[in-house]
Amino acid sequence: MLTIQPQEEITSLKQNLRREIKKLSGASGINNLKSKLERLEEIEKILSIDKYKIVFIGTIGKGKTTAICHLFNLISDFKVSKIINGKTKNVTETKELLSTGSGKTTICEVIIKASEKTYIEIEPYTVDEMENLIFEFCDSIVNRDNSQSEDKIIISEEIERVIRNITELKITSKKVDDGGKNNILRTDIAKELFNQSGVDFLKKTALSNANIEARTTTKIEFDNQNNEQEWIKNTFAAINNVQLKEFAIPRKIYLYLSNDILSGSNLSQFDSVVDTKGLDENPIRKDLQKYVDSQDTICIFVTPFNDAPEANIRKLIIYHLTSKSKDFHHRFVTLVLPRKNEPEKVHGSDEDRDLGIRIRQDEVQATFKKLNLDFFQKNILFYDSLRYYRDDIVKLNEIYDEEDVQADKNEFIEAIAGVVERRRNILLDEIKAIKESSAKIKNSDALKESEIKVIQNVIHKIRDLRDLSKRVPSFVYEDFIDEYVNEYRKVYPAWNTKHAIHRNFGFYQPRDIDIYYDARVVAGGIDEDKMLKKFTKEVKQELESILNDLTSANKSLKIFIPELVKNFYGLYDDFIYEVGKEIEEEVTRKLLPRSEDSDFWNALIAEKGKERKRGETFVDNVCQIFKRELEKETNLNTFLKSKAEYHWEKLVTKILGFFGEK
Repeated sequence: MLTIQPQEEITSLKQNLRREIKKLSGASGINNLKSKLERLEEIEKILSIDKYKIVFIGTIGKGKTTAICHLFNLISDFKVSKIINGKTKNVTETKELLSTGSGKTTICEVIIKASEKTYIEIEPYTVDEMENLIFEFCDSIVNRDNSQSEDKIIISEEIERVIRNITELKITSKKVDDGGKNNILRTDIAKELFNQSGVDFLKKTALSNANIEARTTTKIEFDNQNNEQEWIKNTFAAINNVQLKEFAIPRKIYLYLSNDILSGSNLSQFDSVVDTKGLDENPIRKDLQKYVDSQDTICIFVTPFNDAPEANIRKLIIYHLTSKSKDFHHRFVTLVLPRKNEPEKVHGSDEDRDLGIRIRQDEVQATFKKLNLDFFQKNILFYDSLRYYRDDIVKLNEIYDEEDVQADKNEFIEAIAGVVERRRNILLDEIKAIKESSAKIKNSDALKESEIKVIQNVIHKIRDLRDLSKRVPSFVYEDFIDEYVNEYRKVYPAWNTKHAIHRNFGFYQPRDIDIYYDARVVAGGIDEDKMLKKFTKEVKQELESILNDLTSANKSLKIFIPELVKNFYGLYDDFIYEVGKEIEEEVTRKLLPRSEDSDFWNALIAEKGKERKRGETFVDNVCQIFKRELEKETNLNTFLKSKAEYHWEKLVTKILGFFGEK
């Protein structure tokens, strides 16, 4: 939140800058003052953020949801039956209010917010989307026993679970006495129905049972008839598993919690807490991009202790931290989740937990440094949600009390507050620097002749970099289609995932797959050694060096240049973004129509189960079809070249504009 003193200082400084810009119109230094004003307005918006969103991002099954529940007191004691030492006993265990397990328990992203009353709201799948998922499930039943891998459709556990619930085509189990042995007989109702009546009847029955047109309810409130925690746990599970006939499959679940639930919780300090869908083969997803880009969001990257930072998290952080203008590292937190005595087992810890954590923190930071990534060591946090609980029963160990549990939660919340405070202090220091440099510009004399010559020389050098075709040879762009198709082959390795993407014309909502967004990512470069970031690395460094040399060689010029290098980083990131966006739009155009009227999509869909010549494979064929389509009309490689050169020229022109050039 922006307090009165900084707000007054920013307001006064903005007024002064506007007056000076008006007074100096057409004179040297005006473009510098304009850039300072723009940056000041951006800082003002950031400092005005009242409450941050806390977004948890992590790989499936690594403990993300469990950590959220314990950190924000979304837990309660429940009576359960449990087998202990071979005997069934009724015990009281601490349970999370959200669905947790070994992964794939939550169907979608969950947004948790403080509210006056407790209720749950969903953003639903459309009727058409649900119908497609039902048909996909039915096809998976038809081919379940097929020995040919390309005919055997495998759908995700989460989707199969909810489709079985809404279609009432479940797997039932019952004990049968087989000569004194109590065996379990499992019956797949969907499979039985297919065997008896065929696939058309199976699909008809599934759609009839699902009654998807009637699933129009999107909100349910706590009825005040039961225990509130118990209502949340049961109702959330029912909505997540789509066990309520009036609810559709949720695309997102919003959980609003009353003050009664939040007593003792730190949730109300934040705008919301977001439990994102777990990462799988492709961690660079469009649904996560919006959180990474949002200035009011702290991104918590969750990773297990023994593999920190694990592969998906490394890939995701590398992709975003190569952007130097965004200051993402101010809002990025790595949350390492130890389990029980893992820190004590770290080499060199001498079974000292705190020492083991410090050693692992240093190791995580060293990993980031090796990857040439900026990451604040204080933003590497640790939290073990079950540290104080027994191993046999999820119940607080007698040697600990609630104060021990709360102390760990408080430590995490204080660390997040520290992330926000560090960011705030950095921005306040930047305001001070803008004020000082602006005063120097205001009070400075006209540039000396020697300084003007230096600037003119710099302008000449920068002009020579405007034509990218003179620095980046045409042949490098010829790899783009191959890179994109190979990424498609590699990132979605399962053939049935590809088939699901084809059936949904480039998207697969249950796993947040969007091949059009993937084209943008590949074109820009997943890291600094890929595609456009690699092609332009040398010329980018040359331009950066020219600007840095200008500030270091002439002390009196420093007051005119302080934001220029940072502006350049921003312009370069915009260059990557704009080229990537145009590639995404061009791939979208090329692959239209997104319907069964498309020969291209029909050709891909028809590859499933198709008879093949010797040596042919499903994956090879679909990748060849994909590649041919991207090479039609305006070849996508040629398109990338033209857009890169166009947007690079715009970048250099804006840099020249800083010096008053057009």
